Amino acid sequence: DWSVTGVQTCALPICCGKGYLTFAASELLGDRAVVQGVEARADLVDFCNRTAAEQGLAARLSFTLGSISSVDAGSADVLIALHACDTATDDALAKGVSAGASLLVVAPCCQKEVRPQIVPPGVLSAALRHGIFKERQAEFVTDALRAHLLEWAGYRTRVIEFISTEHTAKNTMITAVKANPPGDALIAQEIREFAAFY
Repeated sequence: DWSVTGVQTCALPICCGKGYLTFAASELLGDRAVVQGVEARADLVDFCNRTAAEQGLAARLSFTLGSISSVDAGSADVLIALHACDTATDDALAKGVSAGASLLVVAPCCQKEVRPQIVPPGVLSAALRHGIFKERQAEFVTDALRAHLLEWAGYRTRVIEFISTEHTAKNTMITAVKANPPGDALIAQEIREFAAFY
């Protein structure tokens, strides 16, 4: 799924921080791709651009000051967001889907939006009165909905554990490869039923 052939690719890591993943993506894709990192903190953008220049990567790797809402993802073939907190993951996915990106890679973090909206199904209500169980259930529900919505949008989606829990509990990665036309009615119905259950 990561192979890139022929045409030049644009990879767009969003909320890239110090750029560890962005530099790795640039190294992996090499001269076949232009990688542009987007970060909201000016000092980190300056640091990353300086480092890219020092390493002779400035021709294919650059960093831009901005937010998810300010990103023009129009030419992005690959969109990456690592540990974008709460709904920032959804905003990044929406940017990638609307741009028609071929590959989306996100590692969600801090799934707080759904938690207060969960109405525990009868059989789960006693268990979900415990905060830790409700938090874990909210993570599951949020990421399951993300994966299913990506499938509805025409992406072949995988959800994996990408790093051991001894390093971080936030170790879920969602990958999505554009594969089908969007709008499958059966998937839409499954999403509605899943959401209604909670």
